[in-house]
Amino acid sequence: MKKLVLVSGPAGIGKSTYCVKYMNAHPDEKSFIVAADEVRKDLCGDYDKFPPNRDMSIVYNEMINRIHKLAEEHQELIVLVDTTMLFDERRLFFVENLPEFNYRELVLLKLHDYNIAIARNASRVGPKHVPDEVVIDMIKNYFDPTPETLIHFDNYREVFLDE
Repeated sequence: MKKLVLVSGPAGIGKSTYCVKYMNAHPDEKSFIVAADEVRKDLCGDYDKFPPNRDMSIVYNEMINRIHKLAEEHQELIVLVDTTMLFDERRLFFVENLPEFNYRELVLLKLHDYNIAIARNASRVGPKHVPDEVVIDMIKNYFDPTPETLIHFDNYREVFLDE
């Protein structure tokens, strides 16, 4: 089985930590993390660098390319996609561009108190720190999937990280 897990949430919520914990909890599974931050760093030179005109489609298309390559190399695998995906258009972009996966899961990471995400982000040092106003904007624009989007997933979970 080829399993695609989209791990979604605003900056500082704990997407990368969630992905690493998943992999540690499932050591026998052939799992890979494809993270937007890491791809952007590879393409642009550092975490605080962006493509020209902040065109993140360059990063997302490279993520798709890397995931395709992993799917070609492995008969069975789990790919954890670590990026914000704050709204359905971005979530569906990954689903539509990765048809070789026969199982798709959407994990929305949430907090009851999003000040935790702002505090976590503030503790990041150097180029991984995201300006507070950007995190606040992400939180305001983080939407639950519509029923029309959910039909494209085999499983959907909301995970509250502050419980």
